[in-house]
Amino acid sequence: MPELPEVETIVRGLRKKLTGWEFSRSEIRMAKCLRGEPDKFCESLRGRKILGLARRGKNIIFHLSGGAGLIVHLRMTGQLHLVQARTPPGAHTHALFSFRNHPDQLCFNDTRKFGRIGLEKMGAGGELASLSRLGPEPLEISGREFVRRIQAKKRLIKPLLLDQNFLAGVGNIYADESLHRARIHPRRNSAELSGEELRRLYRALKRILQAAILAGGTSVRSYVDSAGSRGGYQNFLHVYQREGEPCRNCGGTLVRERVGGRSTFFCPRCQPGQPIKERARK
Repeated sequence: MPELPEVETIVRGLRKKLTGWEFSRSEIRMAKCLRGEPDKFCESLRGRKILGLARRGKNIIFHLSGGAGLIVHLRMTGQLHLVQARTPPGAHTHALFSFRNHPDQLCFNDTRKFGRIGLEKMGAGGELASLSRLGPEPLEISGREFVRRIQAKKRLIKPLLLDQNFLAGVGNIYADESLHRARIHPRRNSAELSGEELRRLYRALKRILQAAILAGGTSVRSYVDSAGSRGGYQNFLHVYQREGEPCRNCGGTLVRERVGGRSTFFCPRCQPGQPIKERARK
């Protein structure tokens, strides 16, 4: 699933191209990908200009004229590509967007068909109701608030980092990588982590996310940016999908376990701590 760095990379690429463009025609080729009725959606989108693009968690937000917001969540395998208008749609192209006086079209592709598109009215401050429950952004939250929020919970640290209502944008890749760099076992209880451990995790998470953005994201499966290019951060991963390989820090063997229902990669030597029974969500 595209996480914060991948979504941020897509947003930056599309922002350079699409700001100021006006939607002229939309085609929904699979109704399942849309939150709403296709004909009404296409009619409402026509004639609206793109005022800007932003990211909130793993969501791509198009700020549109008329006080509307177009929201795209790529989920597992979603992609947004800019292609020439005459390019035939692919087998997994589920939505097409054309623009007035521009030769390119925006394609929404999704092999697994979990991605979603929606159009909704923005609040006076630019807020969107469907995203109101998302937690703070990991690149914006202060270290003090990060520590306070985690210590206030009694949950396994890995699932807590993945909870989008707790912290928006972190997924499996960057949770595993940041926990490894901070030397924290993914099954540690959040309330039992020391302030020093959490400050270490805060620094690790921010630095890894920033480095991944600079590298254009991580392409371990289907992720590509808006121009169809792969990211480069997969070349710098320390633990993710490296089960059985040597740890780059200590030489120990990396392992994979299920934590909170998710495959989790870590180094037992660098990330000490006896696994504890997973507790009910607070």
